Amino acid sequence: MKLNIRERIHHWGPLFLISSISLFMELAAIRWISGEIRLFAYFKNLVLLAAFLGLAIGFALVGKGKDYKSMFPWLWMIFVILVLVIGKTTENHALVYPGGGDESLWGISNLSFWISLLIFSTIVIVFFFSTLLLFIPLGQATGEEMAKHLPVPSYIVNILASLAGVWLFSLISYLNTPPILWFSLALIGFCIYFVYNHQLTWLVSATFLITLLGIGLINPKTIWSPYNRLDLSTEVFTKGNEKLQWGYVLTVQYAFYQRAYDLSERFIDKIKTTFPESLGQVEGLSAGYNLPYTLAPAGSKVLIVGSGMGNDVAAALRSEMGKVVAVEIDPAILDLGQKYHPEKPYDDPRVTMVVDDARSYLNRNQDEYDLVIFGLLDSHSLLSSMSSVRLDSYVYTIESFQQAKTHLSKDGFIVVTFAANPWIEERLGRMLEAVFGTGNVYYRRWSDGTTFISGANIPNSGALQQFSLWGSNPEYKNLPLATDDWPYIYLRSLRIPAGYWQTLLIIGVLCIAMMARSFPEALKPDWHFWLLGAAFLLIEFKSITELALLFGTTWFVNSLAISGVLAMALFANLYVLKTKGLNLRWIYFFLFASLVFGYFFPLARLAGYNSLVKGVIGTTVLCLPLFFAGMIFSESLRRYGETSRPIASNFSGSAVGGILEYGSIWWGIKSLYLVAIVLYIGAMIAAIRQRLLSK
Repeated sequence: MKLNIRERIHHWGPLFLISSISLFMELAAIRWISGEIRLFAYFKNLVLLAAFLGLAIGFALVGKGKDYKSMFPWLWMIFVILVLVIGKTTENHALVYPGGGDESLWGISNLSFWISLLIFSTIVIVFFFSTLLLFIPLGQATGEEMAKHLPVPSYIVNILASLAGVWLFSLISYLNTPPILWFSLALIGFCIYFVYNHQLTWLVSATFLITLLGIGLINPKTIWSPYNRLDLSTEVFTKGNEKLQWGYVLTVQYAFYQRAYDLSERFIDKIKTTFPESLGQVEGLSAGYNLPYTLAPAGSKVLIVGSGMGNDVAAALRSEMGKVVAVEIDPAILDLGQKYHPEKPYDDPRVTMVVDDARSYLNRNQDEYDLVIFGLLDSHSLLSSMSSVRLDSYVYTIESFQQAKTHLSKDGFIVVTFAANPWIEERLGRMLEAVFGTGNVYYRRWSDGTTFISGANIPNSGALQQFSLWGSNPEYKNLPLATDDWPYIYLRSLRIPAGYWQTLLIIGVLCIAMMARSFPEALKPDWHFWLLGAAFLLIEFKSITELALLFGTTWFVNSLAISGVLAMALFANLYVLKTKGLNLRWIYFFLFASLVFGYFFPLARLAGYNSLVKGVIGTTVLCLPLFFAGMIFSESLRRYGETSRPIASNFSGSAVGGILEYGSIWWGIKSLYLVAIVLYIGAMIAAIRQRLLSK
């Protein structure tokens, strides 16, 4: 029987609504926590794993007689209180992290390892389980709506709704909207769903309204760019009643990120007369920024990647460079530089502003420059919630420096400035030496970090005497260099930092204990779907990460990559829906073939081609395994005959897949395909035992 439009909305609307809310709320919660609680800027994938596990438990509870949907308002209220209270409590304190020197994070406390581990684990556990509990009602509601329909059509609607959730959140992120708007949209959607189920009360509405007011009243001046939580304050010299504004300080996720200094001759002259005791500090910074440009003749063409609020751009202009191309990934930071930098460098006609990822610009641009400047790009955030790769990691790889070298004119050179600890400094020096050769790398330490200069024909001028010739330190002889397959510049060695695995171990034990006591249904997964979920997450991570490598780590590319994953699943489901039955043995064969092909395919070679070629070939290579994996899941779902237990198993498997993603720290990102192959072999064996392959 065909349904008219109104009947279709009534028939499919609740499923579409709750599915889109679930995905939207997942993205919003991850982003909000990573902005308010700084340690989750580096560990936002833990929040994703908690959401996956909560959804899995919710699906497992479908049809078990326990209704957790009505608990969502109170779980939401607890979640908001925890974020606001702990966020405010920790905002002015150093980051507590038991890294033991294995990983570089900014502004770490000086507490002992065991005290740091205790505090770190407590915060992670609190938010892991509060997030997990928050998503149980959403999983149960989605599972109940899917159970009302045939498995494959309901899964197709679920995917379409997820796509809508991704792009709605991407749009409001692009518009720099604050969290109060994100959660207002989500809670309005949930109220509509409650109305449909006759569960909306005045108390629920009041709870939602109060929590939204709390979110809106906290830090109303904060700017939420597509990447970061940004707070701007003034930098002032003070002596008695006399004050002189020097510039602005920008913090990201409550951590210092950069300043917009006034280092002009006019300001330095003013300092000499009003604050002479600060003259050395100002002149030292001015010299540090200006020095690289004194090696190049006036009128040189300069590319600055990671231009930020404009300090490097201002230095280039003070040194009379001819043309400056300023590349900055975060449009909100670029806008702040235009409005507030004291020297107004972005207003100069010699400056061309480009909003893009540094690596993406190097890929697609063919121009040559006399200087390529890597600004202070150090990131305070991960590339995405599905990855332990940081936003700027692909900028600091051997392949990235090789690309930058191809953009140099005959006498051009590269300048890399980084706020580096000793082993990161050593790594950068070795990487530049690997690209430019021994004797072509110089360095200088100053207040804002270490500046490296590399090139085949660096002018031997007086300014070069302020740099030292780079020489490798044998103390770090086993230090791995960062590559596109191992882009972990912030990790000291090929091992998972102790703080990671110890916290994951504690969380794992507590999760099993909690589920055994309160949610035993979630401990009885279907192993076929569980293994499919774990393997799919690894392929999804590799696809999103390598698409970012090809096209940049911008918010748009990240959203496009997630949408591509969902689109592959959608096409696979539509194909299954249109066929009476598939031979899963052949689909498994094609899946394994596409994984092996993807493992050996030299994706990096596509970097030099135009966007169309890169898009078609790169997307095909990366997404083919997702298409075949989606077909296997959808056909298996149809043969199974219901959705709740399979999808619950799939989500819990995805959570474990998220943990296995850390294996890339040992073996590199490509190795995840090998792990996925092992998991899919296990899934195929489980399917044979359940006779799913022969149905």
